Amino acid sequence: MRKYIFVILIFLTLTIASNSQTLKDVWVVCNAQGCKVIDPYYSDGVTLKWEGSCTNGKADGYGKLTKYDNGELESTYEGTYRNGIREGNGKFTTAQGTILEGIFVNNQMTGIGSMHNKDGDSYYGEFINYMMHGKGTYIQANGGKFEGFVANEKKYTGKYTRYDGQVSYYQKGEIVPKITDKPSDYKPQLGVKVTEYFDENWNRCKQKEAAYYRLITYESPNTPKGVVKDYYINGHIQSDFFAVYLDYDDEGKMFYEGEATWYYQNGKIKETRFYFNNNKNGRNTLYYEDGQKGSEIVYDNGSTTELKQWYKTGKLKTIANYEDGNLIDGKYIDFDENGAGTEVHDESFDNNSDEWTEVTEIAESHVEQDALVLEVKKDLSNEIYRLQYIKMDQKNDFSIEAKVGKYKGDDTQGVYGIRFGYKDENNFFDYVIIPDGRFTVNSVFEGVINPIVKPTAFSSIKKGSNQNILKIFKVDNSFIFSINNEIVAKTEASNLRGNEIGLVAYHPGIYTMQNFVVKEFLSDKDISKKSPNKQNPSSDNTNEWKGNGSGFFINEKGYIATNHHVIEDAKDIQVEFYQKGVKQIYKAKVIVSDKQNDLAIIKIDDRNFKTLPKIPFVFNTTIKDVGTEVFALGYPIASVMGEEVKFTDGKISAKTGIQGDIRVYQISTPIQPGNSGGSLFDIKGNLIGITSSALNKEYFNSENVNYAIKCTYLKNLIDAMPETINTPNDTEIYNKSLTEKIKVLSEFVPIIKIR
Repeated sequence: MRKYIFVILIFLTLTIASNSQTLKDVWVVCNAQGCKVIDPYYSDGVTLKWEGSCTNGKADGYGKLTKYDNGELESTYEGTYRNGIREGNGKFTTAQGTILEGIFVNNQMTGIGSMHNKDGDSYYGEFINYMMHGKGTYIQANGGKFEGFVANEKKYTGKYTRYDGQVSYYQKGEIVPKITDKPSDYKPQLGVKVTEYFDENWNRCKQKEAAYYRLITYESPNTPKGVVKDYYINGHIQSDFFAVYLDYDDEGKMFYEGEATWYYQNGKIKETRFYFNNNKNGRNTLYYEDGQKGSEIVYDNGSTTELKQWYKTGKLKTIANYEDGNLIDGKYIDFDENGAGTEVHDESFDNNSDEWTEVTEIAESHVEQDALVLEVKKDLSNEIYRLQYIKMDQKNDFSIEAKVGKYKGDDTQGVYGIRFGYKDENNFFDYVIIPDGRFTVNSVFEGVINPIVKPTAFSSIKKGSNQNILKIFKVDNSFIFSINNEIVAKTEASNLRGNEIGLVAYHPGIYTMQNFVVKEFLSDKDISKKSPNKQNPSSDNTNEWKGNGSGFFINEKGYIATNHHVIEDAKDIQVEFYQKGVKQIYKAKVIVSDKQNDLAIIKIDDRNFKTLPKIPFVFNTTIKDVGTEVFALGYPIASVMGEEVKFTDGKISAKTGIQGDIRVYQISTPIQPGNSGGSLFDIKGNLIGITSSALNKEYFNSENVNYAIKCTYLKNLIDAMPETINTPNDTEIYNKSLTEKIKVLSEFVPIIKIR
C-alpha cells in the first residue's frame, strides 16, 4: 500500500538539474531546589552552582556562584544578587586567576573597580561589562605604568612610564610625541532626543559645516537610550547601532553591543555587524553599492575565524580560515574571475615575530613595522640568513616575491637576496644582488655549488642602500627571475629540496626584507582538497546543490524539523535563514529520522552558531477541524522563484489523506516543489503541520490537492531524540496582524540545501 501512495504523490523537495551573536539574558537553574539566576553569557554545556539564599525561586542576597563549562571550572562570583540578578558589590574570579572587584549592575561589572591577574599586573579605574574601558591606571608587575583612557582593555590615550622611567605618550592607540587631543565641553540634555552634527571626518561641528547628523537620546551621561541613528546631511540613513558607552568627542572610545548597520546614500546596506561586549562577533557582511555581497567575515568574540570575498560579478575572490585570529598555515586562497585558484602566504612578520627574532654575537634580527631587519655585526666567511617554513607542493607552479635591500653599511660590500628551497646547509637556492650592480643565482646540492645564473650586470638594479624587488617564478618546468618587475633570466627548473624561504646576507651591515609573498598556483583538485565544505568556492552557488527543501526551527539550540525525503542520502546539509535582515548560513546534521512517517529532525552543526531568540509560535498537536484557515511558509522552486520565504494560504479540506491516511491533513493551501518540510500554521500562528506532498495532478487530473503531516507525529519523533528539548509555546503573535505574523515567523523558516 505504501508503494502505491508513493507513486501517486509528488514529494515537494525541489531537485535542481545539474553568527546569539550578542549578549542575551538566560535564566539558569543553579541548585537542587530550583533556584535560578540570569546569565548573559550562557552557552551550551554551562552549569551553575549557587550557595546562598533564594527568594521566590531566585537567588537573593549574598552568596557564591560557581560556573562550570562542560564540567571544567570557568569562574566564581562572591557577592550579592537581587531577584536573580547580580547587583551590588562583588568579587569575580576566573579559572586563570584573574580577580575583578567592583560594582555590579544588571549582571555586569560596570563603573569603578579593580583587576589583578596572576602575572602581577593590576588595574584601577572604570569598567564596562567586566572589561577595562574608561579612565584608569594600569600597573605592570615590572613597574611600568599607564595612566589615561583604556579602550577595550588596550592603551588608548594617556601617559606610559616604563619600568626604567622612560616616558612615552599614546593618542588614539598610537605612540605620539605629546597628547594634543582636548575634550570638548559638550554636555547634551538628558532624557530628550537631540540632534548632533559632524563634519566629513566625524568631528563635532555646527549645522552649516556638517556632512552627517545624529539623532540620539541620552538616558545618562555617555549612555544612549535605544538605537542610535546617523544620517547623511541630505536626510538619508547612514547607520544605526546600539552602544553601551558613547564618547562625545572620540568614536574610538565607543563601546558597542548588539547589531550595527551602515548604508550607502542610495539606501542599500553597506555593512552589517554584530558586537558582543564591544568585540565583533558572528557574521560581518559588506556589500557593493548595487547590493551584491562583497565580503563576509566571521568573528568569535573579536577573533577572526573565516573570511570570504566576492567580485562584483558574484564570483568568489578570496577564502581564508583562521585559528586564534591567525591564518591557518599562514595562507589564504585567492581566485581570479575565471575560477583559477592561488594559495597565498602574505608574510607580515608581525604575526610570528618571535620566529624571526634571533640575537647572537655575530648577527641580530627583529621585526619592525612589517619588515624583517637583519643586522650582521662581523665580517664572515659564511652567510647569515633568517628563514620561515612555508609548505608548498613541488608539482605546482609558484612565485616568491620580496623587497630586499641594505639599510646601513658599506655600499661597496653586502651581497643580499632571497634564499629558497632550503632543506639544510647543503641544499638550497640563493638569488642575490651584488653591490656592483650584478645579480647571481646559485644552487647548492649536497654541498656542491652549481651556478644557475653566473654574475650578470643589470641596469635596473638599485645600488647602495636602495631596495630591490626580487621575484622567482616556477612556470611550466622553468625558473623565471625578475628584478624590479623586469625579467632578467630564465632557466630549467630544478626540484626544491626543502620549503624554507627567507633573507640571506653577506658582510657587515643592516639588511631589510618586506612585502614578502609566496604564491602556489593550484589545480582544481588541489582547491577541492585544501578547501573544506565551508570554504568551497561553489558552496554558496545554488546550482551546485543537488536540491532544496524547507524546514522550521523547533528549539532555540538549532533543531529544525523537515521531511525525511528532503535529507535522505544527503552527504552535506546547509541551512540558510535571515535574522534581523542578516542572512545566516550554517552546516547541519541529521539527528533523528522517521522514513515511515516522512519526518526528520536536523541540527545546526557549526561552531559559529549561537542560540536563537525565543521561537514565536505554539507547537500545537490538537487535531484541527475541516474548514480551519491555514497558511504555509516555505521555499517553492527556489531556483526560479528565488530564495525568499513564500506565503500561501487556504483551508483544511479533510482530516485524512489518501485512502483515509490519518497522519495527514488534506489542504487547499497551494504548495510546490521546494515546500517539502515547510511549516503549516493556523490563522493564530500555531504550528499544526508539515507540508509534505501533493496529489499527482497529471495522473489524476486533479487541482490543488495537497497534504501536510500532523504535528502529533512530529512530537513522537521529538520525544525519541537523544536530547530532551522543549517545543515552542509562545502566544505573543496571536494578536498581531497576518502580515506581522508572517514577518516574525519567516525568520524561523530556513531553506535546506542538500547534496
